[in-house]
Amino acid sequence: MHTINRAYSMLVATALIVGCNRSEQKPTPPPAPPAPVQAELPAGHPPIPAPPAQLPAGHPPIDMSQQTLPPGTAADAMNPKWDVPASWQPGKASSMRRASYLVKGDGDKSAEIVVTVFPGDVGGLLANVNRWRGQLGLAPTTAAEIDATTTKLTVAGEPAIQVDFKNDATGTRMIVVTVPHGGNSWFYKLTGPTAIVEAAKAEFVKFTESTKF
Repeated sequence: MHTINRAYSMLVATALIVGCNRSEQKPTPPPAPPAPVQAELPAGHPPIPAPPAQLPAGHPPIDMSQQTLPPGTAADAMNPKWDVPASWQPGKASSMRRASYLVKGDGDKSAEIVVTVFPGDVGGLLANVNRWRGQLGLAPTTAAEIDATTTKLTVAGEPAIQVDFKNDATGTRMIVVTVPHGGNSWFYKLTGPTAIVEAAKAEFVKFTESTKF
């Protein structure tokens, strides 16, 4: 009888130990789903570009006409020589500017002359004009309307184009001369209050035409 009780007690104890061990074991998490397999493109098929990033909800649309050119796009070209008017003062310097001057007006007002150079045609005349118009707070124009604001010049023996427009609402004006040379585009830009730009226009054009590559 004692043997049966001892065996029964050992059986109960074993069952309790096994049950406790099972209760302490943590459930094994399910395996992660396999990564999706992208189908390979046929041989010679051009790569498919990634879809454009979405703007956050409520974000206003981005007007590319008001964007400046990204850093690092400047052309590797030597500076030409210019005849700088004595009344012009040195302007802000930067790695993108080949030359920068200020034309003083009444009080603390002034207009700015900036010379830059970029490879190629930087998108063409229409894209450039609309970018400059955006910088002046004007709406984009069309190819058919550009002729009304352009003048043909000759700079350093190259056919150049002068663009002239103003924003009456802000009282500002911009004159830009584009000079193609050596596969690059040189941009001479005069920007500022309308009256100061008008007074400086003749000297600005003369400065541009004095370019010697």
